[in-house]
Amino acid sequence: MTYGTFLLVFVVAPLVVVLWRFGDALRDGGWRPLGLLLLIVYAATTPWDNAAVAWGLWDFDPARIAGVRIGWLPVEEYLFFGLQTLLTGTWVLYRLGRR
Repeated sequence: MTYGTFLLVFVVAPLVVVLWRFGDALRDGGWRPLGLLLLIVYAATTPWDNAAVAWGLWDFDPARIAGVRIGWLPVEEYLFFGLQTLLTGTWVLYRLGRR
């Protein structure tokens, strides 16, 4: 399975369902905390993951990625950071609003 396929099946598809079902949680400024969270996630994860790949702690099979890298990471890894944050964040905002 390619990284892109993994993202589509296990992150994008659930994100579409969560947005369709719970997207109302993002109204009235719900996107603002997610935007801040995305900044934090990318600021913290990008240097760490790039360093780990550069140091040889792990890598990505070239046959399973699109081949576009930013630094040491494939573009799919950056998409994973953001999409996973949106998936989890949208669901959490929905749950917090149901109190």
